[in-house]
Amino acid sequence: MSGKATIATYLEQSEVPLRKVDNIVYRKETVTVPDNYLECPWMYNHIIALQQTAKCGLFIQPMKALKSTYPPNFAKVFRVPIFGVITYRESYTEDDYSYAKQLLLDTGINKINAVINLDKPEEFEQLNELLN
Repeated sequence: MSGKATIATYLEQSEVPLRKVDNIVYRKETVTVPDNYLECPWMYNHIIALQQTAKCGLFIQPMKALKSTYPPNFAKVFRVPIFGVITYRESYTEDDYSYAKQLLLDTGINKINAVINLDKPEEFEQLNELLN
């Protein structure tokens, strides 16, 4: 669980948690892409085309994931600013962080911009600072 829906709920300032769905969802402030789209190479062009309406992109990597969410160097095809965000729940080890960081760097992201505990809403403020 990467936390995309949780982050989208925060960015949309929604009182009701946004549901996880199996298709691309356009909202006022966010567009969420499900993991199954990222696992299918023939969907990459559709994902890349989304940048036409975006001011930036968040590449979200859950700390406990066993594999990368994104293909190698995928972040380099975007013309909009791309930010790397690592998410976790409860706690993590330095090894967990190092592994998640390497997975994001392998996607072509230059640096990790935020590390967010999904159980602590106050940590979402990092996203406001990043995106504004």
